[in-house]
Amino acid sequence: MEKVEIKSLVYGGAGVGHLDNGKTVFVDDVVDGDFVEAEIYSDKKHFAFACMKNLLTPSKYRIDPVCKLSKVCGGCQWQQVDYEHQLDVKTRIVKDTLQKALKKEIYVERTIASPDNLQYRCKVQMPVSQTKTSKRILAGYFKKNSHELVNIKYCPIQPDIIGEICEYLKEAIQKKNIRAYDEKTQKGMIRHFVFRYSSTNKKILLIFVVNSKSTAPDLRIVADEVRHKFPQISGVCVNFNKQNSNVIMGENFELISGDDFIEENLEGRIYHISKGSFFQVNPRSALNIFKTAEDMLKSQFNEKIPVLLDAYSGVGSFSIWLKDAAERIVAVEDYPQAVCDAKINLEKNQAENISLFEGDAQEVLDNFVKEGQVFDAVIIDPPRKGCSEKALEAVAALSKRSIVYVSCNPATLGRDLKKLEELGFFIKRVQPVDMFCHTHHVETVVLLGKDGG
Repeated sequence: MEKVEIKSLVYGGAGVGHLDNGKTVFVDDVVDGDFVEAEIYSDKKHFAFACMKNLLTPSKYRIDPVCKLSKVCGGCQWQQVDYEHQLDVKTRIVKDTLQKALKKEIYVERTIASPDNLQYRCKVQMPVSQTKTSKRILAGYFKKNSHELVNIKYCPIQPDIIGEICEYLKEAIQKKNIRAYDEKTQKGMIRHFVFRYSSTNKKILLIFVVNSKSTAPDLRIVADEVRHKFPQISGVCVNFNKQNSNVIMGENFELISGDDFIEENLEGRIYHISKGSFFQVNPRSALNIFKTAEDMLKSQFNEKIPVLLDAYSGVGSFSIWLKDAAERIVAVEDYPQAVCDAKINLEKNQAENISLFEGDAQEVLDNFVKEGQVFDAVIIDPPRKGCSEKALEAVAALSKRSIVYVSCNPATLGRDLKKLEELGFFIKRVQPVDMFCHTHHVETVVLLGKDGG
């Protein structure tokens, strides 16, 4: 057992301290300022991983977790950390990560708090398993650092109704003798329960992810029964996934009851979101991101933005929000379902100044460059892996004045900002936004300009 003073929290959620021999140690379930006894479970050459066994002196930032399962469930890392302090930690993580990548001082504004830090999660994906002897159906989240399932009855970061429906489904599926998927044998039917919840009208789209190419008749019966029991469920879909991988959903869906979409209304902007389309899991915090991007762009133009390019546009999240801030918007998206949703959203929001291009972002941007097109500003919201160098080169070539980069990964953000600086752009503002409360994840919105001012 080692006594460790926790100096800081890092991206990934662990606390950092040092052993008596000077080796760095990463400790789970701690708060910066804690003094703990920790047990090492993985000892590397230059660092070690440990779990806290005894809390000797608590940090002033330590609080009692809302969730009773916080020490075993891998869903949240920081329920023991005061929420205001979480915001400060995320601000520092973004600052440290960007300064390391760019090798210079970066001013980072304080992380914007989520309007709700409980019951905020509107997309929930629960793996399903089954006990060996009693064949009891379990659903929840994986234990920390493992693929062992923690059976969840109540989760404080998601709407209560989702937990109620999940409990009903466990019993209903077991009664029908529908088997849960087993990762080791690759047998069994149900892999995940996925819930898409509308914070606007409280409706729910339920998705069964199955290890099959067709829908079992008994599963159709369960779908009818659960909709009858819970009128909040507006539709039930089945997603077919026979891959032997950690990918949650496959490409193909079947609608077996009701509607295959939900809708969000964010301050008058309507978003139609289908079963497989991406939308921010915390819609009220998404508003903070949209408004931050809008504020950044407006600060660069005395009047409306003449022409704005929205790469990685998805269902039209940013384009719809910014429709009144620009004379014309060009949106690019490659996922067919998101493109269909975007078309619906353009019509619902009477967004006649938005043009939608379907296709791979890299290919479309390259074509724009070849055609000699330029845009007054570009907004990019890439996946966690960030942008390729070619994509960044195209974005830099296409933007006359400003780029807004929305990131969900500080490490890839730092890498990409370094490249954009090499291409002639300068960081003008960095604003983190808290989307995933009580976790280490942080969104960051960055404004870049060509003038360096």
